[in-house]
Amino acid sequence: MKKALIYSLVILFNTSIGYAQILPGTLDVSGMPSFVQSIEDTVKEAGADDNTVGFESDFDATVISYVLDPTSIPLIGGVTSSEQNCSLNIFRYTVYMHTDYTPPGLLIEAKTTFNSGVRFPLSSPYDNLPVQPLGPRDLTPTSGSSYIAIPNNGGQAIKVFEFVGCRTDIPIQFRIKASATVPGVIATYNIHYTVVGSLL
Repeated sequence: MKKALIYSLVILFNTSIGYAQILPGTLDVSGMPSFVQSIEDTVKEAGADDNTVGFESDFDATVISYVLDPTSIPLIGGVTSSEQNCSLNIFRYTVYMHTDYTPPGLLIEAKTTFNSGVRFPLSSPYDNLPVQPLGPRDLTPTSGSSYIAIPNNGGQAIKVFEFVGCRTDIPIQFRIKASATVPGVIATYNIHYTVVGSLL
């Protein structure tokens, strides 16, 4: 018989901007899902494992947003707002994720849905271009609307989704699959987000 498994989640994030983007941006992460697996939820038969059972967070337990920061205008003076920068500077943003300190035998998965979140700003001159170089300002998950396994290694961070233009209030749902071999202890681990901006 397996002991109760209790999981809590600490969300940390890490933002990096690369390629052609020269404007600074801010990734905001709010909410942190937590999972509790009690003895009643575990597989109790000999030879069976419960890693096919997924314990899910609420769909919007974690919400992320990414916008360009306000910037000062050299020589002229004044400041351009986040809304102006996001409206006039369109990039493709790719969101990678990885974890650390995840107990062996514990699989963390994440997902979002097509076009989840909100365009920021809601309208942009880019939307009216006859040819939109990066495509419409939409969000596309890597695995459709299915869960994708998050590696427990920063060197193997995986692309979870991408979006064109700034976007806010993107919900991320997490699921865990625990092997019966995972120790029955409180486990705390980190989820890291990396955002890469590109003109491609």
